[in-house]
Amino acid sequence: MEKGKFQEILEIMSKSKFSGYVRVGFKKGELSLGEIIFENGKPIIAEVSKLKSKTSISGDAAIRELENLEYVVAEIYTMTTDQLRKVVEMNRGLEVKEAKVEIDTKVKPEKKALYEKYGIKPPEEWEIQKIIRDSLENSEFFSEIEKHDSLAKYGIKRPREEEIDAIISNVLGEYEEEEIKPEFEALKAEIVETISSRLGKAAKKAVDIVKSCKSERDLIQNAGAIGKALKSLTVFVPKKKVEEVIAEIEKRIGQKIV
Repeated sequence: MEKGKFQEILEIMSKSKFSGYVRVGFKKGELSLGEIIFENGKPIIAEVSKLKSKTSISGDAAIRELENLEYVVAEIYTMTTDQLRKVVEMNRGLEVKEAKVEIDTKVKPEKKALYEKYGIKPPEEWEIQKIIRDSLENSEFFSEIEKHDSLAKYGIKRPREEEIDAIISNVLGEYEEEEIKPEFEALKAEIVETISSRLGKAAKKAVDIVKSCKSERDLIQNAGAIGKALKSLTVFVPKKKVEEVIAEIEKRIGQKIV
């Protein structure tokens, strides 16, 4: 994870001929999320989404929105050639066509001097790669790519949305609708209030999962998804606050969610 000026992150990607995915969290009027795909150090796909107003911009406009930001939090993930090709195919219309990376050619010895002053040893390349690999395991973006790869490998055709709906309807039709107990509704309302009051609108995904549960069994079955949605907020919300909310939910339902 990198923190600092977006322009400096762009320079790092350009100098290293980086190919992969960069997710940037920042606040400019409202909390926003930027997603950029790089190929050989050049941004080729970009989109910025505003979390509150639910608006987005893409391509060159997205890069212009990001390039002058003084402080961002960035997650960086490498990608294979095949993954890169598939992501580009999935995101037609978000291409960056004109944006150029301006590299500061001045020597920047400050970091090296600080390393020497405080006796800090920079991480080895294998350590950096391990951090990247560990981060990939928690990335919803790459989970989707891996799912796509598995389907293609075994020749499995992804079902259409209407086919999925039909399957769900058929399965649900075999069971009587479960009565929602008042005490469960009270528990659900408490959990929703805990998440919303402590983490705000950024936690909408976790709130929606809780609201969709019709019984305690549903809540237990979706515990992992709720925990994953909450953990993903640490790019915008202090980690300690997220962990406190998770602990409170676990106490209420009597089960770990992460």
